[in-house]
Amino acid sequence: MTSFLKFGQWIALACMAAVVAGCGSTREGAWETSSETVVLDESAKAQEAQFVAEAEAAWLQRGDEAQSLAAVEKWKQAVAINPKNAQAWTDLSHALYFYADCHLRFDESRADLYKATHEEGTRAAERALAAMSPAFADKMKSGARIEQAIDVLDASAVPALYWRSSNLGRWATLESFATLLSYKDEVRAIMEFCLNNEPTYWYYGPDRYFGIFYAKAPGFSGGDMTKSMEHFQASIAEAPNYLGSHTFIAEEWAIKEADRALFNKELSYVLNTDPNVIPAIVAENTCEQRKAKILMADADDLF
Repeated sequence: MTSFLKFGQWIALACMAAVVAGCGSTREGAWETSSETVVLDESAKAQEAQFVAEAEAAWLQRGDEAQSLAAVEKWKQAVAINPKNAQAWTDLSHALYFYADCHLRFDESRADLYKATHEEGTRAAERALAAMSPAFADKMKSGARIEQAIDVLDASAVPALYWRSSNLGRWATLESFATLLSYKDEVRAIMEFCLNNEPTYWYYGPDRYFGIFYAKAPGFSGGDMTKSMEHFQASIAEAPNYLGSHTFIAEEWAIKEADRALFNKELSYVLNTDPNVIPAIVAENTCEQRKAKILMADADDLF
């Protein structure tokens, strides 16, 4: 499945977005349904722990689609027993992102499931945030915008915030460009929080996210290609072998700037790097190599 646009097509969408930005789709946050009181007996606690252990075991083999889905299902079973398990909700959000991004995205026959899985991942992260901070949940249920509520959170919330933004950004992109624009202010605020509180998270993910953010947004809505590259370079300087950063430069920056030389350079780096260079993320790096091959094959259509 390809979501890449020629530069001229992107410009047309950006111009259209200026007219329709107020018409993007909206979604109900999961904190609006997160007020459970949970009392677990010893049997339930043991079952919850077993499901978490099984999820973690499957996650280690997530490069295999069946194991990736198994991790998702086991974490779902764990939070069904204990909806106040913020860590399990966070891990579920991460697992849903990976399952969608590294398995479903490559199968056009499952496009609807691909988008729905990212929305589910967004909700899982929201449940994590509500579980870890009742004060945050209360603010959100009272109608506050998330950028007005995050001041009650601390650095421990960064993983849930990061995977919420990652899933939300992908879902909004798949929904419509207008929807993507409608969430830009909250995404910016959340990522600024992550950058300020835990910039190293997920291989310097907050800088990488801002690289995408400033490249994807049109100029009238805060886009800035110079800032984009500065953030990409900051992320790569600290974690050069997280291959997703290089793929994103090619996909989000080089195509928009019609810089085919940079496109080829970044994707060649991805394809020529041993995916085992960081043992903890072999699955992610292998996934990025798969994306890079598709981008390379489509290069003549993208430039």
